[in-house]
Amino acid sequence: MARKKKTELSREGKTELAKSIAEKGQKFTRTYANVENTVAKFFRWISTWVDKILFNQKHGKAVALVLAVLLYMVVNAGDDSSNIFATNKSTTTIDNIPVSTVVSNEVYEVSGLPESVSAVVVGELSDIQLLNSQKNFQVVADLSEFTEGTHEVTLKPVNFSPRVKVTLNPSTAMVTIKRKTSKVFTLGYDFVNTDKMDKIYSLGKPEFEQGEVIVHASQETVDKIAFVKALIDVSGVTKTFETEAEIVAYDQNGNRIDVDILPSKMKAKVEVTTPTKDVPITVVPVGKVPNGKAIESYTLDHDSVTLYGPKEVLDEISELQIQLPASTLNGDKTVPMPIILPTGVTKASIQRVNIEVKLADREETTIKNIPIAFKNNKKGFQVATENKEDAYADVIVSGAKKVLDKLKAEDISVYFDLSKVTQPGTQEVPLLVSGKNKLVSYSLSKSSIKIKLVLPD
Repeated sequence: MARKKKTELSREGKTELAKSIAEKGQKFTRTYANVENTVAKFFRWISTWVDKILFNQKHGKAVALVLAVLLYMVVNAGDDSSNIFATNKSTTTIDNIPVSTVVSNEVYEVSGLPESVSAVVVGELSDIQLLNSQKNFQVVADLSEFTEGTHEVTLKPVNFSPRVKVTLNPSTAMVTIKRKTSKVFTLGYDFVNTDKMDKIYSLGKPEFEQGEVIVHASQETVDKIAFVKALIDVSGVTKTFETEAEIVAYDQNGNRIDVDILPSKMKAKVEVTTPTKDVPITVVPVGKVPNGKAIESYTLDHDSVTLYGPKEVLDEISELQIQLPASTLNGDKTVPMPIILPTGVTKASIQRVNIEVKLADREETTIKNIPIAFKNNKKGFQVATENKEDAYADVIVSGAKKVLDKLKAEDISVYFDLSKVTQPGTQEVPLLVSGKNKLVSYSLSKSSIKIKLVLPD
């Protein structure tokens, strides 16, 4: 009895459950229908607004612009260098990149290539930074497939990241390729940085391992070479030294020419000495003392000077002359004057001398019958005067009385110069006069004479 009642209750529960499920299904159906209607209404609303925008002349241009921009972005999305919206791109310019060549430099000479180019590099910032830090890139002109002649060559960037875009400026070059030849040149020399060497030292002639070098270049370039020199650096030298000197070639105008030279360097030995010579200082008045005055005497604070320079230069110097501007003297005074180095002299022991000058009234007198001589008779002419009286000349001298009183005829020289006379015969030649005492003014009573020149047998 109890088991039967339990079965009946179970059937009633099932019925209730079925009713509950049915009610929930109907409720879900109504909810879904409501959502569907809402979504449909939303899309109909969107569609209405899109129709109003797309098919309205007032908004048509704006829509077209937006669509064009979107289309541009889609088409160019893969082009990093053209993507105007890219925020991780960077651009840099690298200047002065050397241009190297792929060619047999021993056989061919190449001209026309730029020494360097610039490169505009576009890419990711990290790639640009890596490129700048490594700096192992280069620009190459591959000439391996070209023969002699003139060619347009494309320059190629090498060792740049494949993730960057490189644009070279210039990107091409017109190059001329010529076959090289060889020629032997005598080796000369130049001392460089002489301004960094103490002037008391004198440099001897260098001694080289060999006196000739071989130049390897095109025939056209070889023909331009005027001389080949070893450049010897003498910075700070104080004693005899040996050095490796660079050898370079120059054209007639002194411009360096880029050629192959064998050897490119050579050992040189240079003797360093300190030749000196003590010479007296003499004063030579220039011009005339005004107001009827003349120099009676002068006193120097240094009577002599030590000169430095090559021995062959010093051997030719017997005195150091100081030119005193006499026209500036208006009374007894001390005049400071700089030491002017003679040609070839590198240094003097003093740079300035003080001249204490005393003046006196100017007087004038005549010294008669000074013999007339000749100089520089390079042709070996036999010389005779046309008139006997032309064998002598009177010399008018002026100066301070104390100076004139000490003047002697043998201290005066009257002569004519034959250095420019090339033909025999009768010639009229100008007379010249000089004297040992520089405080005296000299002039002649006659300015020229006639002479006869005869060539020796």
